[in-house]
Amino acid sequence: MILSSDEARSLIEKMLSFSSADEVRVNLSGGRSGNTRFALNSITTSGDEDTLDISVTAVFGKRHGTATGNELDDASLQRVVKSAEELARFSPEDKEYTPELGPQKYLEINGHKESTAQATPAVRVAAALSAIKPSSRKKLTSAGFFQHNSSFDAVGNNKGLFGYYPSTNSSYSVTVRTNTGAGSGWASDNSRDISDVNYGDVSKRAIDKARKSRKAKTLEPGVYPVILEPQAASDLLGYAVFTMNARRADEGRSFYSKVGGGNKIGEQIMDSNITIASDPTHPELLGSPFWGDGLPSKKMEWIKDGVLQNLFYTRYWAEKQGKEPTGFPSNLIVSGGSGSLKKLIKSTDRAVLITRLWYIRFVDPQTILMTGLTRDGTFWVERGKVRHAVKNFRFNESPIALLNKVTGMTAPVRVGSSLVPAIRASEFNFSSLSDAV
Repeated sequence: MILSSDEARSLIEKMLSFSSADEVRVNLSGGRSGNTRFALNSITTSGDEDTLDISVTAVFGKRHGTATGNELDDASLQRVVKSAEELARFSPEDKEYTPELGPQKYLEINGHKESTAQATPAVRVAAALSAIKPSSRKKLTSAGFFQHNSSFDAVGNNKGLFGYYPSTNSSYSVTVRTNTGAGSGWASDNSRDISDVNYGDVSKRAIDKARKSRKAKTLEPGVYPVILEPQAASDLLGYAVFTMNARRADEGRSFYSKVGGGNKIGEQIMDSNITIASDPTHPELLGSPFWGDGLPSKKMEWIKDGVLQNLFYTRYWAEKQGKEPTGFPSNLIVSGGSGSLKKLIKSTDRAVLITRLWYIRFVDPQTILMTGLTRDGTFWVERGKVRHAVKNFRFNESPIALLNKVTGMTAPVRVGSSLVPAIRASEFNFSSLSDAV
């Protein structure tokens, strides 16, 4: 269910009137979505969903509780409010509780595209067939998922705060495998505007990778130059940004902690060609103007020319440290270079080319050392050309170390909620082989 701004405000005000708590906040979210799934070269499921979620947080002093519901009659709304109040009364005091915000000013973000809101199953079927038909002809097996949604988020409290944000999103991904199961390819695309999702190109890229990965050769584990395609770069680099928690740094619990106390803001921690930012207003990326508590989202520069500029501060830690709260990074924008992946490969003497990474886990949070596996298309590049597929690897590598060994980058491209280039680095540690495809 999608509520207009006026409808959301009216519902929030009604729920606030039911509460006797010192402070009370209401969060609303809902929307309509459609999806089509296919596997084994056949469409398997297709469905549409209409949802509405209501969350109420009640506060007495420093005790708080939250209850949820999804029904709009007065009795149900009152029940959710009273449940939140009962939970709050029985909860222990939260010594780090930060009072509710008053009215806020939010960035103007045009996150709604009517083309996506009005999309029908026909476009999803066309996307599925763009993979199914050529895969069948080429004796390959495809599986994928196309989803689009139109949604809203609203927040309001008894201190006069109100925020409303409508948005749309659409995404398509496909995995193609050889009939022997020995080779695999993957690709995806997403956009607020469904007409920008190039599903034909996505299917073509996945099919091409699957065909080229048929006869993978064994490359012994070791340290090799690497080219991370934008998806693989996004998979790994997110850990460098989303661990930029100021409190953990100040308390000596992260890579961003400074020896002797404090944090590394102002220090050179990456190559000088690396700049990383967040911008919820970026036209190609998804971003909301506010967080769940109503804190405004901000444009932030985290790394500039390799120097750490900011860490993200919660409201509690910002107040404790005398800083401005930033909220969590709204998205990830890596400045990148110029040119295409094809051009970057052409200028490469030798490297392992990686489509994407998965099953990524921490090995050492203090250095952001991660482990994971390559997947769905890993190839050997030599003298400017992709020579052959290689078997997949397990890796042990830190995104910080990677970003200190960059030898080339493409122009950034959209990957989920990120804008990331393909990255070539002089060293990447592949610790063992993997039989998975």
